[in-house]
Amino acid sequence: MKDNAVLSILMPVIIVPGLLFKAVTLNKYYWLLLSLFSAIPYLILDLVGYVPNHKHIFAYVILAVTIILFLSKEEDILENLRHQSKYIIGLCFLFAVAGKFLAPEFMDGRFFEFTNTADPRFYGFTSFIADVDPLALKANETNIENLMSTTNPNTVFTLNGAQNLHSIGLMISYWTIFIEGMIAISFCLPGSFLLSKYRNIFLIAFVLTTYPIATVYGFAIILTTLGFIQSTTKKNQLTKYSLFYLIVFIFLPLIKIPFIRVLSSIF
Repeated sequence: MKDNAVLSILMPVIIVPGLLFKAVTLNKYYWLLLSLFSAIPYLILDLVGYVPNHKHIFAYVILAVTIILFLSKEEDILENLRHQSKYIIGLCFLFAVAGKFLAPEFMDGRFFEFTNTADPRFYGFTSFIADVDPLALKANETNIENLMSTTNPNTVFTLNGAQNLHSIGLMISYWTIFIEGMIAISFCLPGSFLLSKYRNIFLIAFVLTTYPIATVYGFAIILTTLGFIQSTTKKNQLTKYSLFYLIVFIFLPLIKIPFIRVLSSIF
């Protein structure tokens, strides 16, 4: 916890100069410093204990940018960034799909039965789509908190609403595997393949069907940033896809507003 607090103080101090000064932003040694403060804590020493997946991706992205700045000619930097962004997205979803096939609870729908009835972010969606009393879902949250704080291994409780979600859980599981699989394939394939040309459609479908329900802010920020970079043209012009990612990126901070979070949980 102490190490995490130190990182929380140091990282903004390091990042702010890069936001204010273009010369700092493009300096390869500045990115090397960023790499040290992201890769070492998050990927090597695990100083912060539990590290969310999006922070691992964040560290890999910084490493990729650093390597590109050191090994690329100035005129090739943006093109190489586009390629790196494309393949980072593809590999991220490839491993995500592989992990789901290795998890029996995901393949039979139990993962979403539990998540949608135990995670407060999904209570609005679950109560609406599966006709579950929000108070019963709130009771799940209380029971889980009590279970985690007890040392009694015999403490059990019934997960309210899970029985209403079996069919829905399976559908969500199959949709997730399908859309993440299509993203993985289309982003990992070279651009000359026809399927690769539809990669942004698959990614946008994922964004539109995921983040209005699951407000995973950290991963959404990284995904839209990478999506924006890889969807610009070789002449560094915006496309309709990059404009979409840019708009989503700009409005993502709104989910931090309590009123907006309540609306997103309902709709």
